[in-house]
Amino acid sequence: MEGTLPPGLCATVLRTGPGLMERFGRRLLHSFEADGALSGLRLHADGRAEVAVRVVESPGYLAEQAAGRPLFGSAAPWWRRVLNGLRGRDKATGNTSIMTWQGRTYALMEASRPLEIDPADLSTGATTDLGGVLGGTFSAHPHRLARQGVSINFGMHYGPRPHLRLYALPDHGRARVLGEVDLPWNAMVHDFAVTERYAVFVICPLQMSVPRAMLAPRDLGSLFRWKPAAGTEIIVVPLDDVEHPVRASADARFVFHLANAHHHGDDLVVDLVQYPSADVVTALAGEGGPVVDPSRLQRLVLDPVRGRVHADEPRWDRGCDFPVLPAERVGHDGGTLWLMISEDGVTGIARHDGRTGTVDAWETGPGFSASEPLFVPAPGASRDDEGWLVSLVLDGWRGESFFGIFDADRPSAGPLARVWMGQALPITFHGTVLPGPAAAS
Repeated sequence: MEGTLPPGLCATVLRTGPGLMERFGRRLLHSFEADGALSGLRLHADGRAEVAVRVVESPGYLAEQAAGRPLFGSAAPWWRRVLNGLRGRDKATGNTSIMTWQGRTYALMEASRPLEIDPADLSTGATTDLGGVLGGTFSAHPHRLARQGVSINFGMHYGPRPHLRLYALPDHGRARVLGEVDLPWNAMVHDFAVTERYAVFVICPLQMSVPRAMLAPRDLGSLFRWKPAAGTEIIVVPLDDVEHPVRASADARFVFHLANAHHHGDDLVVDLVQYPSADVVTALAGEGGPVVDPSRLQRLVLDPVRGRVHADEPRWDRGCDFPVLPAERVGHDGGTLWLMISEDGVTGIARHDGRTGTVDAWETGPGFSASEPLFVPAPGASRDDEGWLVSLVLDGWRGESFFGIFDADRPSAGPLARVWMGQALPITFHGTVLPGPAAAS
């Protein structure tokens, strides 16, 4: 460790991302299908830090290990991919995000069910349907409404009638289905926003071909076509009346992540990160992908009753993504937002003040690659945005990754401490923070 951990910082940080881009000598064609790699940072109150990395050993991964050959994804032979589709077999790679619910921790990827993991040693357990509630898929982006004590999430269902199934996961009690929402086409839907009254989905014109999917092509990207003439459909779903959503139209864009939504009088304000096209999906396949035009932080203001967009305007004219805000601010006017910067070969992390528009940013310079900045609240803080940021950063010159700890108010000051991992790690997508250091089993 370089530097000194801030006094009072005591937490466990968990991240996941695509870990194995090759199986038994065969390279996978897209990072989305790679087995996940969990990375963990355990921070003790006495200033000690421990790190660990472990592959997500899902049932599908273990079956491949036992067989000694690929059984899923682009590395598997065509006939097996078709057979998997007919039998409804998939591999829960756990390579996208981490969820905690009712004292348990899960690794998520939206094409399958959650995988339970142990935060003490990063070992992998079984997949779960959360008590018989889930269908085949569960999004990697549940959002918790702190004041209601419930998390909201969805599952995507492709086919002749594409639709979303919404779920409620209360802090206490059983998970339940809220209802289903029809979609205009078979779309890639990664994230959404939620308030105390509504769930908001941005349906972009990246459309999947179901007949082509039935042929089980190797290339994941070939399943989708970018059709900007279709525009974007914004679906506002009343949480107490899911079967009667309100729909609005907007110009074409591609959106992975929504930052937040909140009410302003009778209007609904939605902040999101948008790309001018879906080239970013192809670029995530690995080396040799297209040059991606920078994303932008954007704000939509709409009437949630009549389905009218009043404003569609930029909030920050800088390439960014992976927005994070204080947990208590989900569904409310948050003010503070933290993002990962990515533009012109430069990455970093930034604090965006939504009330003043000011930005405080740390930029890595060429050869480095930062990740989503996770927020760790300071104990006894007077503000809900007071605390620290933790980002997993690859130092390409040194060939090693480190967890960087930053002052959440002034990331521009650089890392207060760097906890080195002893190896270079692949890109990670999302993570979570658990209070206190997870105890060893």
